[in-house]
Amino acid sequence: MIVESYEDTIIISGALRSNYWETLHTAISLLLKRHPTGVIVDCSGLTEVTPAGAATFRDVMEYIHNHDSRVIVAAVPRHILDVLRTVAEVRSQLAVTNSVEEARKSLDLLVEAPAKKKLADSGQKLIVCLTGAPTDTQALTLGAQICESRQAQIHLLYVVIVPRDLPLTAPLAKDEEMAAKAIDHGKRVLQLRHLRVVPHLERARDIASALEEVLNETKASSVIMSLVPNQSDSENNAKVVKSILTKVCQEVILLRPSC
Repeated sequence: MIVESYEDTIIISGALRSNYWETLHTAISLLLKRHPTGVIVDCSGLTEVTPAGAATFRDVMEYIHNHDSRVIVAAVPRHILDVLRTVAEVRSQLAVTNSVEEARKSLDLLVEAPAKKKLADSGQKLIVCLTGAPTDTQALTLGAQICESRQAQIHLLYVVIVPRDLPLTAPLAKDEEMAAKAIDHGKRVLQLRHLRVVPHLERARDIASALEEVLNETKASSVIMSLVPNQSDSENNAKVVKSILTKVCQEVILLRPSC
């Protein structure tokens, strides 16, 4: 097998018949020093993988879990994926994208998101939790009005929900694209009103947990959240609301479309 690196991408090609983790580990470690937001492993050149070679990806997963690093495997040929699916530890937990471009979009969202750190207390703060629903516009308008009246700082939050059978670092292209569009739209709306906006893009198992974490970081006093409009989602909305009200002690304003 051949291992090459270029910018934020490791390219592996040829036949993977044994565990090449040590070689791959060295390449990943070096690239992460230069690209701390994450690296991509381009597998488009792989021609063969044996069960022994698939153990390489098991070790990649362990590294991601132990170091909280973003390593995204991309462009795995279909016949290689079929072999990986035979390895129990790999088939349900490996973060894979269809292409290197898709993987890079996922990493780019992390670059745009602010680093997680305790923010200095500079007065009142309000969180607007976006969901991609039409009611996001109402939430933004109400959030702007409250911030203007209270002279508060506004924080935009979008939570990408990661299924429990996937690692939190797993790329979710459609959800991440929706998150980026929602946050960009929110920033434009609020900046037209000359409000300072702090965006937050979080990955979590549920909205309530992410909201609780961001509230602890920002010390915000209020939350505005839009609910999805579909009638079929009413039961899920009820679960989300119950979870939020159980975990969040701050003021919560929920917006739903009219019936």
